[in-house]
Amino acid sequence: MKSVIWLFMFMLTACGGGSSSSENPQSFSPDSAGTTANGSTPASSPTALISTPGQKAISQTIDGQLVERTFLIRYPDSPIKDNYPVIFFVHGAGSSGQAWLNANPDVLDLINAGEFIGIFPDGYNQRWNVSGETSADDVEFISMIINNLDSSGLFNLDKIYGVGTSNGAGLVNRIGKETSIFKGIAPLISQQTAAIGQSVPPRAVSVFQFNGAQDTLVPLNGGAGVNGDVFMSAQASAENWAANFNCDMTPTNRTRTWGDSSVQEVTFDQCLDNKKVRYYIADGVGHSTSFDQSFNLYQLIWSFFRSTDRDKALNVKLLALGDSYTVGKGVCDTCSFPEQLKESLIFEYSARDTVNLQMIAQTGWTTTNLQEAVAMESPATDFDLATLLIGVNNQFQNKPFSIYESELVELIDSAIVYAGGDSSKLIVLSIPDYGYSPFGQSRNPSLISTEIDLYNDFARQYCEDNGVSYLYITDITRQGIVNPALVASDQLHPSGLAYEKFVKRLLPIALQKLEPSITH
Repeated sequence: MKSVIWLFMFMLTACGGGSSSSENPQSFSPDSAGTTANGSTPASSPTALISTPGQKAISQTIDGQLVERTFLIRYPDSPIKDNYPVIFFVHGAGSSGQAWLNANPDVLDLINAGEFIGIFPDGYNQRWNVSGETSADDVEFISMIINNLDSSGLFNLDKIYGVGTSNGAGLVNRIGKETSIFKGIAPLISQQTAAIGQSVPPRAVSVFQFNGAQDTLVPLNGGAGVNGDVFMSAQASAENWAANFNCDMTPTNRTRTWGDSSVQEVTFDQCLDNKKVRYYIADGVGHSTSFDQSFNLYQLIWSFFRSTDRDKALNVKLLALGDSYTVGKGVCDTCSFPEQLKESLIFEYSARDTVNLQMIAQTGWTTTNLQEAVAMESPATDFDLATLLIGVNNQFQNKPFSIYESELVELIDSAIVYAGGDSSKLIVLSIPDYGYSPFGQSRNPSLISTEIDLYNDFARQYCEDNGVSYLYITDITRQGIVNPALVASDQLHPSGLAYEKFVKRLLPIALQKLEPSITH
């Protein structure tokens, strides 16, 4: 019924509907409430608390005149939860909330998947007042929207976050420094100005800051930039947040790949309230958040918000079932994909959390061998996440394909039992193609690839038909001839680098699957 109502309201408001009249707002009180940049107070608010999606408006006094301030709200396609986190997406100068959403369909996909409710406010004259761009009090404007959200409806007012782009990032930074509105912020292609950096925030928030190394509007190393503002350097801005939150000031550094871009990732951990401060610098990128379609920036931001906004410590239990591809034959003890996944999860979560891994796998195992080993070890039935990668030895040993068909299904059923009976906690990985290794090149590689495809097609189709997640990684191993670094020193198995590429695909899925069990 909720979905029918909101669909009707969205169609109505898309044709120009909205609301703006007066009533006392809901009692949400950010630190800045009642204080405005121009000395004014809110003129009015909606006659009813906001509970439906669509285009909305709130009246605000600017320069002594009542102005209709507009914003868009988008719900999931079919709301099924009691409430959803709320993310404000604040556009850059010269744009609007709707235009920003149109340009970032990945955000709409996340909303429709039921991850959160999105709010897309419109700047006054298409600008945000960070340091005198307009005479509007935009901190008040965001506060007014929140004041009028119906907490008895689908809005979870305990989980509100802010993502801002360019000029919008400046507003997100300002709100993070001056109020307690947001629990996490993501300022994109803009760090703090020197003026904002002098403020002391009222509480710790998680910070996801992104900058382009070749940005000429907001200089990476600080100084004069767009609108005549003086910016801190990207590093100093992140360090400022970290120092305010008493983080460990010795950060962890990693190199990431976002699409075609190499990105430096720096994380300050062990902050107040288990928050994190993380900043990214993308090589070869200017004043832009555009990457190729293989990379989803907003999924990464949302995973960061979720993993850093929890009230209790985690004890995550992982189970990895398989053969040599799970053990990591030919690579170091911590280089297999399950071990790299474990370390990646440790890095994503806070210092108080623990991640434990049980591996039932051995080089040379067929599905039959794995079944026997699992029955002997009898794993617990409370794992938070399980992976299954098996079948290459069935192919290599010329076992009847029918054995793989029946035993894979049985292994999937067993893995689901070990994951608490929840099929959503299992990830089946495709079989790597050793035909693209030096060893495989001497053993009819074309036939190997054809048979590997047969095994993988069966596993993929079964998983799709039965609601089990299937992750395809075979294409990574099929680069082994043109990129020998993807093959281990034994000239047969994937290298640690290949497993790292597995985990880049696996980690976002794992974080999403782990989220329900660690936050509710």
